[in-house]
Amino acid sequence: MSFIEPALLWGALAIAIPIAIHFWHQKRGTPLPWAATRWLTERDQQQSRGLRLDNRWLLLVRCLLLLLLAALLAQPLLRGLTTDKTVQRIHLVQPTDRVTTNFRFELAEARRKGEKVYWATRRPELMNEDGTLSDQPTTDGSTRSSGSWSGLTLQTAIDQLPHTNTELHLYLVNDPRLADVPAISVPARYRLHTMVDSSVRPRPFLNLGNSKKLLVNRAGVLTTTAAPDPSLSLQSAPAHSGPLRVLLYYPDKPQRQTVRAALQALTDVYSLGFTIDEKAAPGTVYDWVLTNRSPLRPNPQTLYVVSGVAQTVPADNVVFTNESLTPPASELVASGQLPEWLGDKLVRHLGLLDNRAPLSQSALRALFVPTAKPDPVQQAGLQHALTLLLIVLLILERWIALTKNA
Repeated sequence: MSFIEPALLWGALAIAIPIAIHFWHQKRGTPLPWAATRWLTERDQQQSRGLRLDNRWLLLVRCLLLLLLAALLAQPLLRGLTTDKTVQRIHLVQPTDRVTTNFRFELAEARRKGEKVYWATRRPELMNEDGTLSDQPTTDGSTRSSGSWSGLTLQTAIDQLPHTNTELHLYLVNDPRLADVPAISVPARYRLHTMVDSSVRPRPFLNLGNSKKLLVNRAGVLTTTAAPDPSLSLQSAPAHSGPLRVLLYYPDKPQRQTVRAALQALTDVYSLGFTIDEKAAPGTVYDWVLTNRSPLRPNPQTLYVVSGVAQTVPADNVVFTNESLTPPASELVASGQLPEWLGDKLVRHLGLLDNRAPLSQSALRALFVPTAKPDPVQQAGLQHALTLLLIVLLILERWIALTKNA
């Protein structure tokens, strides 16, 4: 047996409370009328040592109540009770032609055996017999409906698949974007099938105007240059041209001034141009929205940075931080790291870091953390049984206490 919250088992030490009360209670003398003392027999007198025999069952029930309450709060997990020991294989595939081509024989064998093969999108869908999806995967590693693919997308897909008695096979490109999340939780049984994309893809870039381009150079450093390295292959069209349309929507002036100063720092260092609005213009599609309000219907093409709000929208293009972006409330602002942090979010959203080096095998294995996810039905049944037992013991304790007047 294991527990989801094992630290709460320390609450079982509370059984010392009813034990101490019983010891204290049996030491107390009960005042009686003097004239009645001559009719008292030895066996009716209050004991001076030990527990009173009449209250031992009451003490036992009260201790069991506290122990059961501590166990209930710790949420126990009973393993090995399921009668079905059949392990089901599930295959989860990154939606890109490179993966399906590299692992075509493994995926074809899995479908031949009747094993389920899913695309690793936010809403996993079964792969068709011809290895396609209703929204056909594109060669850049995403689908038209899923937007940019990342470690968060993979984790969302894994969470929607069954974990009980399953063996998960993952087919992925060794992509550094996987490490954008601290860890990826997978079932206890899993196998990782990865490939390194050896193709030389043209690098994305931003056209800043005046013949200047913002790109990641061969050393992996973000740089602004008017004469890119001739050995670098750039995409035929820029990821964006001209100034970025930015909505700076903060009701409070200090936060608005802080973020504006951070954007000015990006302009000074990288020559990034911004057209900044402090109120939303009707009919305008913004490239970047910085606000302290969670978007209701985020545009997939827009990057949102929401400060001072807990995460409510699970999307790759919506970045949340619990800190308000002011010097007293944010370590990023106080340490002067806000421009770097905002710039990193922007270039990731625009796809300028897609040509980073792949992860090492040790880093890739450390990224995936096996976790034993309990069966929701079994867990709910156990919790209901313990709750019912707690109610029964509580009723029994009250009945004994009232009948014994203890």
